[in-house]
Amino acid sequence: MGVTIDPEILAVRAAMAAVTGPFDVTRLPPAEGRRLIDAAAASLNDGEPAMARIEDHDVGGQRVRLYLPREAAPHGFLFYLHGGGWFACDVDTHDRMLRLLAQQSGIAAFSADYRHAPEHPYPTPLDDAARAWDWAEQHARRLGLGDRFVFAGDSAGANMALALTLRLRDAGRPMPRGGALLYGCFAPGLDTGSRRAFGAGGYGLTHARMQWYWGNYLAGTSAVEATPLHADLAGLPPQFLGIAEADTVADDSRLLAARLSAAGVAAELKVWPGAVHGFLQMSRDTAIARAAIGDVAAAVRRLLAYSSR
Repeated sequence: MGVTIDPEILAVRAAMAAVTGPFDVTRLPPAEGRRLIDAAAASLNDGEPAMARIEDHDVGGQRVRLYLPREAAPHGFLFYLHGGGWFACDVDTHDRMLRLLAQQSGIAAFSADYRHAPEHPYPTPLDDAARAWDWAEQHARRLGLGDRFVFAGDSAGANMALALTLRLRDAGRPMPRGGALLYGCFAPGLDTGSRRAFGAGGYGLTHARMQWYWGNYLAGTSAVEATPLHADLAGLPPQFLGIAEADTVADDSRLLAARLSAAGVAAELKVWPGAVHGFLQMSRDTAIARAAIGDVAAAVRRLLAYSSR
């Protein structure tokens, strides 16, 4: 499978490697691995665009950051969970991306931290996300943002955004109008075309590293909500599934779309050609990331307009 990686992405990857030097996160103490991953991501996060207001709140010992864009429309809001293999990253590493998403969608956005595996495996990260959601739902009401919301996340965050939707469904609670799941990972060990084409190396995230992340998170559990590709998906709202073309987990989203469709759930697939896993954090330096965030913002607006009634 021949894929030409966007040249601006290649330049960013080279610059990130210059910040940290070569390293294998699977062979480092967790704190050191996180420091290097976060340092590389932070190098991409110059603080633009400006927001009308940004607030950091402590929720159960974890940060939840609120973004209020200057042209915010009071018709809904976004709740976002960052990626990083359940191992690294935080609201700071995804700050620029969330600013752009809030600005381009024209809605308020909450971005939540959670504790990391392997020190805190499943269900702790998801429980932290659920606690952050409970707070965000109440805070949004106090701000007058309405009762329409969308869940979103990238990579491991996409997994948890979907799992959190399933929790709300099973508890009979108000559910999001939809989900925006960006290059998500939804079950471990899948034998797929994207794994064979892109998982061996040369495209950023490898299959071996993804399996290491899965092992840290699952820690031997077989809980279905941790691997939502295998869950009962009936009764969910529509889902927008964003795929980086050259990504070992690209087919996770295609398989999830098929399962959603079989369960009667609308699923929209969007493939970004020449993109690799994690590219949405490269918006300062790549036109493809800026355009893709625009695609996600447009999808969020469509999902907010969806009504299940």
